[in-house]
Amino acid sequence: MAQLEGKKLCKKCNARPVYVQNGRVHDFCGIRCANAFRSGTPVPMSPRASPAPSGNSICRLPGCRRRVWTGRDGIPSQFCSNRHRRDAVRTGNAEGCLLCNQLPKAVVNGKLTDFCSKTCSLDAINAAPIILQVNRSHAEFYSVKRQFSEGWKHGTNVPAVVHVWKIYGEKGIYDKFARYKLGVERRTSLKGGNTCRRWHGTVRACQLGNDDGMHELCRNPACSLCEIIRSSFQLTRVGQRTNFGRFGAGIYTSATSSKANDYVAEWGDSPYRAMLLSKVVMGKAIKLQMGDQRLTKPPQGYDSVVGEPGGDLNYDESIVYKNEAIRPLFLVVYRP
Repeated sequence: MAQLEGKKLCKKCNARPVYVQNGRVHDFCGIRCANAFRSGTPVPMSPRASPAPSGNSICRLPGCRRRVWTGRDGIPSQFCSNRHRRDAVRTGNAEGCLLCNQLPKAVVNGKLTDFCSKTCSLDAINAAPIILQVNRSHAEFYSVKRQFSEGWKHGTNVPAVVHVWKIYGEKGIYDKFARYKLGVERRTSLKGGNTCRRWHGTVRACQLGNDDGMHELCRNPACSLCEIIRSSFQLTRVGQRTNFGRFGAGIYTSATSSKANDYVAEWGDSPYRAMLLSKVVMGKAIKLQMGDQRLTKPPQGYDSVVGEPGGDLNYDESIVYKNEAIRPLFLVVYRP
């Protein structure tokens, strides 16, 4: 007989107890969360999955003292009406959905999502690959801006971040990344497979992301930035511009934003510059100070290479040798 074990929570939703079958304690509460974790997709949004206020709670819009609205399923909202949901976004009292920007982002399993509803979430997935603008008032904008500023190590002034766009790639790319991350996590016992956010500079032959209306990916084959957003990173394109890789034929990123800036090339007459902030599954990383251009994979027993300052390097480098070990997460546009 299968039963619920009350002491351990699901690895995906972190809200429900894990499933126990014939004495075996699983990592997930059920098939839905297990499949969502392996594919890297969110658990389908449901009001019941979100911590909600009680029916006696007061509307979150400042100044309103009315009780929150309760749906037919008995689950209370955080606001008294759709009008006040919209007003909360308009007045900056709630972060708006990245797609419609009309209603507040949904909270699922205690975490703020990118969208107000399952409808907007599915619309974004179906429209991929796309970029969606992150409002300057959103916590995610400040997180990216802070990482950009703190990672600027060169002796020049830190550029001003103008726009941050979140990248939504095709489902197949997400699935491969999620499966690889899960495999590395299981093999190394490193949480999340030691996934890090790292910077990557490349060629932009257009003005994607320069303002609110510039969100369509271009088709210029010389625009590496749009190609990466469209189809993620590809080892087959490594070295086409620089013809040099200190640690061989890998995909290079850095924790140092100013180092990534050295590799940015603007071929589209843009007054701004742009780089990518990506998720990289580092797994078990070997730290090296001296380069080895013969590498086509990490040394035996490792998943990635970290080039440390000293020896051949002035600034850090992170190198992975599999396409599925990295995916673009944000497009950051900044004023040089």
